[in-house]
Amino acid sequence: MNDPIPIFGQSGSGKRTPFRPLRLLAGILAIIVFIGIGGFIQFVLEIPEPTDPAAQTAPMDVDALVVLTGDRDRIMSAVQLLENGSGARLLISGVNTDISREDLATQFGGPDTRFDCCVDLGFRARTTVGNADETSKWVSEKGYTSLAVVTSDYHMPRSLVLLRNEMPDVTLLPVTVASSGMDRPLGNVRVARLLVTEYAKYVITLLRTRFG
Repeated sequence: MNDPIPIFGQSGSGKRTPFRPLRLLAGILAIIVFIGIGGFIQFVLEIPEPTDPAAQTAPMDVDALVVLTGDRDRIMSAVQLLENGSGARLLISGVNTDISREDLATQFGGPDTRFDCCVDLGFRARTTVGNADETSKWVSEKGYTSLAVVTSDYHMPRSLVLLRNEMPDVTLLPVTVASSGMDRPLGNVRVARLLVTEYAKYVITLLRTRFG
């Protein structure tokens, strides 16, 4: 007697398609890549526009200023803000130990400037994490509650994350400085490498500060 034909399901041997973990893994990787590209594009679009300290005619309403070293234009911008009456003091964080106060005064100060009286130098910081730690200790020592942060445009997002993590009760006002070469198209190899590297550091910083 022949077996009855099943009413539900498919006839045949009943073999199922074997599970393919590689296909699942490829799908997961594709999603991760898609999210990463989307996040990178958003990061680039949200890089703040540079601020022109020379056009800042009225003093900024902050207790003090900090500039994160790495570019001469950053220090120049911060000193200009200090000279126009913004903040009581300026911290230059992450100064090279081979550079003296006299060297910086020669480049950025002068007899009629506030450099001698109102600029503090931080020599301990070697990274942006170090900048945040050095700045936090300085702000705590001085008792400041508001701070203008001067650094390059591409560097500002990560700097603010680290500084806010160290000083959640301090008001931070970003002052962005145009980075050399950032006016070139993203297709430029140097600019693209810089932005991709900074984005990777930014993501790692977010994960570390939010999840410990």
